[in-house]
Amino acid sequence: MVLLLPMTLMAQNVIVTGRVNRADALIRLMLCDDLLNMHETLVAETTSDNQGFFILEGEVSQTMPASLYVGLESVDFLLVPNASYDLRITMPDDDPSLSYFERPQPSLHVMTASDKGVYRQMVISQEIVDDYVMTYFNELFHRRQYRYLDSIRATIDRELHVTDEYVRQCNTYRIAAVQMAVNADGGKKVIQEYYDGKPVLYRCQPYMDLFKDLFKNYELTDEFARRNPELTDMVNIYQLRGLFYEDYQSRKWVRGQLQSISKHSKSSEIKTVVANTLARFDRFAQGADAPDFELQSTDGKMVKLSDYKDKMILLQFVDVSSRTVDHQFETLSDLHRQWQDSVQLVTVTTKDQLTIHRKRFEEHHYDWPLLNLGNDILLLERYEVRTFPEYFVILPGTKIGLAPAPNPDRSLRENVTKLLKK
Repeated sequence: MVLLLPMTLMAQNVIVTGRVNRADALIRLMLCDDLLNMHETLVAETTSDNQGFFILEGEVSQTMPASLYVGLESVDFLLVPNASYDLRITMPDDDPSLSYFERPQPSLHVMTASDKGVYRQMVISQEIVDDYVMTYFNELFHRRQYRYLDSIRATIDRELHVTDEYVRQCNTYRIAAVQMAVNADGGKKVIQEYYDGKPVLYRCQPYMDLFKDLFKNYELTDEFARRNPELTDMVNIYQLRGLFYEDYQSRKWVRGQLQSISKHSKSSEIKTVVANTLARFDRFAQGADAPDFELQSTDGKMVKLSDYKDKMILLQFVDVSSRTVDHQFETLSDLHRQWQDSVQLVTVTTKDQLTIHRKRFEEHHYDWPLLNLGNDILLLERYEVRTFPEYFVILPGTKIGLAPAPNPDRSLRENVTKLLKK
């Protein structure tokens, strides 16, 4: 889903050059254009050269949070229209004992930026807030001394002379997050002061982060809804989104409510957030198309998911070995013997762990395909693999059955049995 931007905003070029301590690495620049759903849109992508240098060029219509990805790992960034940046990115040393999602985060250093100081002001503002929280923790959170909130504002004004409206907004809601803890009233005063009667700041990260804390279980009143129709829609979308994942029986009703919000809202932003929410629901809904791939097996053959389109497939993603992984493989082998040809098992492992798992398959005589993820790390994103091992049941026709599926130690057997009977 592509975010629909107001027609009055004209896209302008941004140029990002830099160097990373990785040769031939996939570099992607992504706009965080829906902070409720953490939806990202690709601005530009390239591959670093043999010395790690790269150039990215794309378009952005307004100041927006962004992410710069090196492979699957990312650093937070900020894009300002008609600006250029020169960056240095340092990736942590490889540790084969850690999965992709457990490794330390890369670090970012902005060498130069022609953005009128916006990124610098954002970074230093955050540092000032963090320093005050650490230094005066007891005064703020135990003694409830509000004067330190004014001190944070005064220090930012004195040191930075912030003129950019986006930076001002971010600072306002960073301090509001601290005030919420100081008030210790469940966020009532912060909602009244910073949200009630105020515009919805869709692209302000601190605003949206605090919004998620404040409104997860917030009980809307008719009076609040009359004063804040757009904010009320956002609260309802957020709470319905949570209900969708928490209560399977409510999913059809949730979809209907979201569609109703979109239909009656006059805000293009609300319509886009609803569309992104529904698209996220549908991505791994039962019956949706499963992402296909083509990977090399340990016997040298190229294997596609669609090669098994006439069968039910249990797709396993695995990385490092552990006692938990060992036990799950044992259970998976037992299930394989029970299912026989009714379910096709397919294991995908990262290239760093291929040798270890190849040895495992040989020693235990596992006879299902072991595939090498190789350099196709974006396959993990397409399946939204968050941890290892991760399992997916794919129905005949390569349609999603369960995504993700329970692991073999839990209710995988029961769920597969139900699907086989349908």
